[in-house]
Amino acid sequence: MTMTPDERNTLLVQASNAIRDGAPVILPTETLYGVFVDQSDSSARLLDELTGHPQPDSDPRFTLHLADREQLEERCVFPSRVSKRLFQRLLPGSARLVFEQPEEQIDQICRFFDLSRGLIDNGQSIAVRIPDHPVSRSVIRSSGGATLARSLGSTCWGKPLNLGTEIDLNFLDRVKGTDQHPAIIIDDGPTLHQKGSTTVRIGLNGQFWVSQDGPVAQDEVLGMLNTHILFVCTGNTCRSPMAEAIAHAQIRNREPSGISLSAESAGIAAGDGYSASREAVDVLSQRGIDLTSHRSQMITPELIERAQVIFTMTPSHAQAVMQLAPEAVHKIFPLDATHPISDPIGQSTEVYRQVADHLENLIRTKIEELVS
Repeated sequence: MTMTPDERNTLLVQASNAIRDGAPVILPTETLYGVFVDQSDSSARLLDELTGHPQPDSDPRFTLHLADREQLEERCVFPSRVSKRLFQRLLPGSARLVFEQPEEQIDQICRFFDLSRGLIDNGQSIAVRIPDHPVSRSVIRSSGGATLARSLGSTCWGKPLNLGTEIDLNFLDRVKGTDQHPAIIIDDGPTLHQKGSTTVRIGLNGQFWVSQDGPVAQDEVLGMLNTHILFVCTGNTCRSPMAEAIAHAQIRNREPSGISLSAESAGIAAGDGYSASREAVDVLSQRGIDLTSHRSQMITPELIERAQVIFTMTPSHAQAVMQLAPEAVHKIFPLDATHPISDPIGQSTEVYRQVADHLENLIRTKIEELVS
């Protein structure tokens, strides 16, 4: 169904109002269409009546659907860096999280969302999802920021077409004019993934399990636990190779936390295959760091895409990377936000030593920030 912007905005407002009034609405997500109600106990009973399909006994009965991660994040505890990282990386997205929380935190969360215990929790874990779809997130946010939802395919209105990815309005004709008819239906055509969300179960200790039938693969979840850093200078023979090698050394010496880091370097005007400068090799060798195998490389769109964060030696390097990949602006930062790291090429070993000292301190701080 094609809608004009005005028609869509009108439906979004109507859907938000309907949810606030306690009525069910049908909304698209990037996985399946769902029936959404507000997060009250009475709406939970209505959703049970409409679906007749509660979650298995081991799971929470309902999944809390939010518009924004911060609504829940500040009320949770994350004793494991892995559990916090996955919470932040998977929400919003196509995953449903069933994550463990202490009893007192579950109480606090349920009180905040004005829900009885046993609806979005199973006594040990909370079930939550933040759809990565502009329509459903907008409606959830405007309706108050939290809803309960189940897939349209589980409702008494009959199964929709194509595994719940498109709406067959003929099914809904059966209940028109009844109390169970949805107040608003927003038909946005086929969904992106055309399958249900991936369930990721996360323990307080960081152990996790990924269901095999959703759009988020286990390898993708594992990848979220790695942060790949790209250091950038001009020629990739002095500053950025030193930064890369220092980062590797600090990463090797860290206590295991479940969060992994990797590093690489490149230059905005580099020739391919050049060794690091002799002074850089000597200064790092005195610190037990081997730079002899380094070979320079020119920065490329592929290197930029592979990195989760890009640290440049100067603001002008950052600008150059942004010009090459404007879509990556959110992950490009000067390594020192207040003082550019000057190029030591052609200067004394002492200048290289000062640069290495500066890089060690900066990189130690950045690594701690990245894994916290």
